[in-house]
Amino acid sequence: MDFLNSTNKNRLEFLITLICVILILGIPPFGVYAAFMIVIAGLVFGANRKELLRSIGLFRPQGVLPMFFLTAFMGLVIELTMEVFFNPLIERLTLSQIDLSQVQLPSLESYLTWVIVGFVLGGFLEEVLFRGFLMTRIAKFMKADMASDILALFITAVLFGICHRYQGWSGVISTGVTGFILGCIFLKFKKNLWYAICIHGFVNLTALTILYLGHYDFLRSLFWG
Repeated sequence: MDFLNSTNKNRLEFLITLICVILILGIPPFGVYAAFMIVIAGLVFGANRKELLRSIGLFRPQGVLPMFFLTAFMGLVIELTMEVFFNPLIERLTLSQIDLSQVQLPSLESYLTWVIVGFVLGGFLEEVLFRGFLMTRIAKFMKADMASDILALFITAVLFGICHRYQGWSGVISTGVTGFILGCIFLKFKKNLWYAICIHGFVNLTALTILYLGHYDFLRSLFWG
């Protein structure tokens, strides 16, 4: 009976994973929100909620305050590195700019609103879905070893990039690279998702601050001219 329960559970997780991938690829970015709601429903109504939460990396890290400062620093460094070096290169290679027209910051209120969105939707929602659920489940459906983790890392990075295709092909590549980095961080910190969540939030905070202060073009010209 336990074996049957385990088998049914694996089949259900596989079905949920497949549905999430279809939604992400089929109707971005709204499919991401739908997939997230499916995952959250599974966590809320699952038989062993504590085990499920731990399985996607939502367990308490050692040293919350040191983690906060570390993730803030890493988020700042990652975003500045992307803006100064990688994003301008990506735009040159694709002959297109990253489309950030959806982000409008005419006032301090709009900036603060976007910061909240960046932490809640970008940081928490996307990390729970892509790194916490999809990355762990894709690896689980294979051999659940390091090779499986690496393959799942690449797959979820590609999915993460594709779901941002409203930013154009430059945006797809840029967010794909960012997703790959966040996946590496997830693995580096023993699949504790809070590190990736916080770093993602601080990456978004840094990007929004750059846009709000009007330093976007200046940073891109530092290295490439």
